[in-house]
Amino acid sequence: MLAGLTPAEKFLFSGISLLIVSLAFQFLGAALAAWIYGYEVAEILNLSAYDDPKYVSAFKFMQIVGSIGTFVIPAFIFSFFFAGTVTAYYSFKRMHDLLSVFLVILMMLSVVPFINYLAELNQNIPIPFERLDALFRSLETEAESIMKAFTSTRTLSGLLVNLLMIGIIASIGEELIFRGLLQRILMEWMRNAHIAILVTAIIFSAFHFQFLSFLPRLALGMILGYLMYVGGSIWYPILAHFVNNILGVIYYFFYTRGSTEDLWEEIGTSRFFPLSAIISFVLFLVFFLIWYYRVQHEKKMVMPFYSEEA
Repeated sequence: MLAGLTPAEKFLFSGISLLIVSLAFQFLGAALAAWIYGYEVAEILNLSAYDDPKYVSAFKFMQIVGSIGTFVIPAFIFSFFFAGTVTAYYSFKRMHDLLSVFLVILMMLSVVPFINYLAELNQNIPIPFERLDALFRSLETEAESIMKAFTSTRTLSGLLVNLLMIGIIASIGEELIFRGLLQRILMEWMRNAHIAILVTAIIFSAFHFQFLSFLPRLALGMILGYLMYVGGSIWYPILAHFVNNILGVIYYFFYTRGSTEDLWEEIGTSRFFPLSAIISFVLFLVFFLIWYYRVQHEKKMVMPFYSEEA
């Protein structure tokens, strides 16, 4: 139906549609959560009472509905509009072999200290405007409060819900939209894969509205973008995103139960073994290069499924 649109028109259509659909499903999720858990819709949308387990459950339900409606459903609808079927626009090719899968996992494990270092660096960047600084820090505090409320569970059922919400739904949905849809459109538009990957990573990081964590998410977005570009399969960035998300979920599950120290976000920073950030970056590059040559050898070609000439 919309295959004839230019890449710029597709980008504009996708952006506006996602904004409208996102708002609609957030309100739908809030309404359903309020009905199921016995709250007013305004109470759910106020994002408060994080110390109330019932409220946290209601907010999680809203987030699950919102994520599915914002990312997963629109992704398949866009594919239908742009390519004629609900999956044709994305490359659901299988990953090349078990070694390539294992290397992606090693990449995401090894890069954690370097990401933590970027987070500390980001926190120390001075913001010249006092009101802007206060706004950014309030958004960061709010996001941290939500994440702590989400991950502070002592039950196996709570852990499974978090793995579903943060691990599976967020990873699949965000990668379909950012790497599967937007990155492809930008590559067709800009005719330069590296600029398209960078711009997509910037949009991906800005989307989370945590500007004091902009650099680490930008780096993560770049990694995911190149996994998509080189690997030629959406499953590579989905796997990497999933590993990144579940590492935090599982860690804080054990931290909440008192089984570990609160050091996850300290590794690689100046407060805890800063040399590990350099080691982390070197190890990541080693694993990435091995993966790169492994994938290229398996594919017998350099360009992924959507080339700059597409």
